[in-house]
Amino acid sequence: MQDTIDFTKICAIANKMKFKIALIFIVIVSSMSVYLWFIATPVYQSEVQLLVNQTERNTNIQDQEVQANLKLVETYSTIITSPRILDLVKQNLKGKYSKEDLSDAVNVKNNANSQVLTITAQDTNSKVATEIANQTAKVFKREIPKIMKVNNVTILTNAGVTNQNSEVKPNRALMLMLSLIVGVLVSLIVITIKAMNDKTIQTEQELQMEFGQTVLGTIEDFSKIKIQ
Repeated sequence: MQDTIDFTKICAIANKMKFKIALIFIVIVSSMSVYLWFIATPVYQSEVQLLVNQTERNTNIQDQEVQANLKLVETYSTIITSPRILDLVKQNLKGKYSKEDLSDAVNVKNNANSQVLTITAQDTNSKVATEIANQTAKVFKREIPKIMKVNNVTILTNAGVTNQNSEVKPNRALMLMLSLIVGVLVSLIVITIKAMNDKTIQTEQELQMEFGQTVLGTIEDFSKIKIQ
C-alpha cells in the first residue's frame, strides 16, 4: 500500500470516528474546566501608584528636572524591591511573610517617560495582596528621604480590596482556548495514526492503485440486503 495517505480516506475515518473525536474534546475541555474552577488556586493582584516629583520648593519645573525625575524612577524601582525596604515591610506585617515571599509577591512597573511608579502585589488572598502593596508603598515613601536625601515621592492611589483587586491567575479564557487547541491536535494525531495503520481497501480506486489491476466486477454483501 502507498505511503501517502489519501485526504478522502482521512475524511472518511474522521467521519467514522466523529463520536470518539467529540468525546476527546469533551474530556479535555471538561478536565481543564474542573481544574480551573475547582482545583487551581486563584492569584489576586493589588496595586499602588506613586508619583516621583520635585520637592515643594521647586515651583518651576524645567525640562532637565523632569529628565532627572525619569532617571530616578528607574533607581526607585530597584530600591522598592531591595532587602532594606522588604525587611521593614516584613516587620510592619509582624513577620507573617518571609522576605522571600515578599520578593516574589512585589513587583514594580512604570510606563516609558512617566514619573508614575506602580507597585503591584500578588497573593492567593486578595486582602493580603492589598496589605502588602500598601505597606510597601508606605515604607518606601518613609525611607526614601533617608536613602536619597530628597522627599519627592507622593502616593497617588492606595490599594483597596473592593475596587483594585483582580484575579490575574489562572487566565481561564486563555486556558480554555488552549484546551480546545489541544483537543484539535489530539484528534488529528488519532486520526492520522488510524489512517496510517488502516490497511483495508475501501474503494475500487484504491484496489486499482494498489495492485494496478482493472476491476471487472464487485460482489455485494448479501448479509446487508433485506429480503422482502
